Amino acid sequence: MPKWYDSAVLANSKTFAADETVTADVTQFHTPAVCVQLESLEGNADDTLTVEIVGGAGTYEVDSRTLSSTGSYIVDIPQAETVRLTSANGSTISAEARNNPR
Repeated sequence: MPKWYDSAVLANSKTFAADETVTADVTQFHTPAVCVQLESLEGNADDTLTVEIVGGAGTYEVDSRTLSSTGSYIVDIPQAETVRLTSANGSTISAEARNNPR
């Protein structure tokens, strides 16, 4: 059992290429939360960020939002094996999956 404050980094001020995806193992986390910070649009008008979970039953989109300005948000996800974050247009992002014990 991980500590209540454990996290897995998806991106640390990473500049994504268009349609680039990063993943993190969240098998040990109970109902994780994905924290996303859009830091720069890198000259694009907007970017669509998609959060998916991957497990034995398949891949499921949990959240997809198109952002036209920098900012942050949190997405609660069900327990899964892996979480994926994709940037459609390419932008600079920091993101992590955090253990979210109840």
